[in-house]
Amino acid sequence: MTARLIGLQILAVALLIGGALFFLLRTITNHLDADDRDIVNQQASLLRKWFEDPNTKPSAVMDQIKVPTADQFFFVRILDQSGEILFENGNPAALPASAFPEAGHPATYWHIHAGPHFLLTKIGATVSPDNRRIQLQLAFDVTDDFTLIRQIRQSITVVFSLALLISAILAYFITRAALRPIQSLTEAAARVQASKLASRFEGTHWPVELAPLVREFDAMLARLAGSFRRLGRFSTDLSHELRTPINNLRGEAEVALNRPRTPDEYRLVLESSLEEYGRITRLIDTLLFIAKADQPETGLKRQPLDATAECAAVADFFEAAGADRGVTISVRGEARIYCDSMLCRRALSNLVDNALRHTARGGHVDLTVRRGPNGMTEIEVRDSGTGISADHLPHIFERFYQASNEERDSSGPNPGFGLGLAIVKSIMDLHAGEVSVASTPGCGTTISLLFPRRIAPDAS
Repeated sequence: MTARLIGLQILAVALLIGGALFFLLRTITNHLDADDRDIVNQQASLLRKWFEDPNTKPSAVMDQIKVPTADQFFFVRILDQSGEILFENGNPAALPASAFPEAGHPATYWHIHAGPHFLLTKIGATVSPDNRRIQLQLAFDVTDDFTLIRQIRQSITVVFSLALLISAILAYFITRAALRPIQSLTEAAARVQASKLASRFEGTHWPVELAPLVREFDAMLARLAGSFRRLGRFSTDLSHELRTPINNLRGEAEVALNRPRTPDEYRLVLESSLEEYGRITRLIDTLLFIAKADQPETGLKRQPLDATAECAAVADFFEAAGADRGVTISVRGEARIYCDSMLCRRALSNLVDNALRHTARGGHVDLTVRRGPNGMTEIEVRDSGTGISADHLPHIFERFYQASNEERDSSGPNPGFGLGLAIVKSIMDLHAGEVSVASTPGCGTTISLLFPRRIAPDAS
């Protein structure tokens, strides 16, 4: 890539410098040509005027022409109508009559081999007073101009070569300097490993052109780190919670096989194992649900819903369980909500189930629906249960965290895993909503769900 960039820069510089030098050479050449033609035409007109002037004797004109200049700058040849040479100043034998253009045509150049350059022209004149027709052949020595042009061309060649060399050197160093940040970024990216996803590039000073790329790299690393964290968390959670039931199953099997037993005894062991298998299945399903909810790209089937109706449906589901525990469940308030109906009901079910398990007989669980700020919808689940101490409140949404040392309850949709509130938190994060808790030991707990009117762009 570096070689290509350098080559393109050199090509661009070559085209630019070459074009400029060519234009300069062309301008100088055209200027000298125009000056030479003006001199030739003026001299030819002057000679014609002298010959055609009745007050001027041809012999006087001849005498004037015979006077050589310092460098024999001009050559003049006079011919009669038959082409016989009447006069010429000097003897440039290499200028044949055929080399001169026809009278009235533009002057032409003629180069004597290994000799001077001439600009040739020819005109006709009528000699006074006898009206005799003659032809004037005029040759202008332009060797100096050609020499100057050749020198300029040679100088331009040298300048062009030096410019290309200098531009190549500059292009090399400029390209190296320009690509150095990219090389540094490449090296930094190569050092990224699964165990070093916390590193970020944006802390280093990068050129403005690379800043968007660096931000995208950091965002990608953040996504990868999040994915690895979720994967690690899922693996840890699964291994942590599966260890106990698997050990129980193994222990029961070992006890059952250490001596012969009756069919009824084996049946009891199988029934106990079946309960553990069910527990494992529910645990895996719950963890898979949380893992899926943690993915930002998880799709939601969001739709406008009657929040009161959603709460009433959950309350009706738990009405029988509440009656068995002696706990009343009520729903009040009105509001619309924009969410995934299945996930919303699961979050409410977890909250109501948790509230029932921690509310004594004669207590109550209240679901309140109201309009929140900025068009948001708030659903509040309040119970009159045992409450949660301030030490436990910051951790209740963590996975497998339980605020009490009570024996795990095996009833409800999420029995005794310490995952119910973690699921609620995942569901609200998936909706770009908020969940908060307030609790007073001995008085009860209130958990509020705040759903946005529309899902955030990065939370879909």
